Amino acid sequence: MAQLPAFQYCSEEPLFVDCTVEQRQWLTFSGQPLELSLVLVHVACCMAIMKFWPMVPKVGRWIPASLMALLIGTLIEWTLFRQAIGQGTRVVEQTAPIAGDPPRFDWPSIPTDSQTLSTMLSFAIQLAAIGAVESVLTLQACNEITDTVPKISDSNQECFAQGLANLVCGLFRGKLVLDVQGSLLRCIFVRHVVNSPKLLYYLAMGGDAMIGQSTINIMNGARHRVSSTMSGVFMLLFTLVLSPFINLLPIATLTGVLFMVVLSTFQWKTFIILRYGRLSDSAAIVLVTVVAVFTNLAIAIAAGIILSALVHAWDSGAHVETDVVVKDMVVNGKRVNDVRYVHVRGSIFFSSTRKFVNMFNIAEDPTTVILDFKDALIIDHSAVAAIQGLSHRYALAGKRIIILNIQQKCVGRMQRTHGDKDKLHTQMSHQVADLESQGREGEERAENIADSTSSEPKDLQNLKMFEANVDGIDTELNKLIDNNGADVQEVDSQHRA
Repeated sequence: MAQLPAFQYCSEEPLFVDCTVEQRQWLTFSGQPLELSLVLVHVACCMAIMKFWPMVPKVGRWIPASLMALLIGTLIEWTLFRQAIGQGTRVVEQTAPIAGDPPRFDWPSIPTDSQTLSTMLSFAIQLAAIGAVESVLTLQACNEITDTVPKISDSNQECFAQGLANLVCGLFRGKLVLDVQGSLLRCIFVRHVVNSPKLLYYLAMGGDAMIGQSTINIMNGARHRVSSTMSGVFMLLFTLVLSPFINLLPIATLTGVLFMVVLSTFQWKTFIILRYGRLSDSAAIVLVTVVAVFTNLAIAIAAGIILSALVHAWDSGAHVETDVVVKDMVVNGKRVNDVRYVHVRGSIFFSSTRKFVNMFNIAEDPTTVILDFKDALIIDHSAVAAIQGLSHRYALAGKRIIILNIQQKCVGRMQRTHGDKDKLHTQMSHQVADLESQGREGEERAENIADSTSSEPKDLQNLKMFEANVDGIDTELNKLIDNNGADVQEVDSQHRA
């Protein structure tokens, strides 16, 4: 969308940037066929060079494709188009000439007007949000192009560096002409301008990570911090020293470069998501795209996050499940028959409370209902209110609810937001045990006690004093026989001698 003005013209102002949106007109084959054709040739040649120049042996590796496309496009513009054909396209000098002076230190004056402060803070927050989002998205795009594993520390470092650079930038000023009707800052200064389409103001503009420049650097082989440093140094040189050369560049050639950047960074699998993905994902993509075009990126991202959060809450609300068993149990040491034991699984919050409450039938349930939250989470006040409402309705029907195994992080939330803390404490302080498991434990405990207290053996041969190791005795007898045999042979031999 930002490159569409390359296919427009304006004859009412000397510079294209000075023309309003109403003054700009589209190039058409019926009105300006030659100029439109030359613009399309510029764009096509630039895109072809950037596509196939890296395939040239040796030379294509050392000379960046984007630089070669700009040089060839400028050469074609000022030799073939303007000299041979006699028709040129719009260049940078006819659009918005680049010229600048070194910035000068100037401590900013803080306004005391409350209206000015509120306006400045409003735009500062919007620009900071847009800058942070665009910087993180640019970093993510660069990681995907280079197949680099992203790290959270990289995003934090990038945002901190951008914020520090913009803070330092605010301490300097430079000469800048702002279009009041098209600038984001027009709301701040328009009250000081009377019958003037432009505003001459001394300031230094802040910025963020640029997706176009970053992608071009990576496409040209950049992989380390030296590339970004050199890019900034040459940007400063072109602005201060080499601005006459930049003014010769055709706008259509620059448009071709940015078209290639779009083709390289665009997620083509988005069309697959729109066709075969979930309806909520497709709606989020369309919503963010449309809002970003008509407002700004920060508002678009916020709208997408809100939509995705609502969809996630709606989906999570359907994941609450219960396992219900009616059985006899032991409550506070007493046997209670026909207890409805409900094992809750999932997260209970505003989106799932209705489904949770509908799982109970107060009229048909027994007098004792046990809610086991061992595998459940109580997220917000809506969940606490739902449990409190169930307890109140069961109490009105002469029945009781017992709450078990609430996780520690949920206990504090329930104690803070529950209306009747004493009743909640009573519901959570019951001692509950399964009748079958308690019976088995009692039998095992009785067996252990019987084994430990039994001191009379059934037979004398079972006493330890009469126990003998038969294998050990056989081994010792064999050793004695062997030793005696050796001694007898030795005495016999001595007697003969």
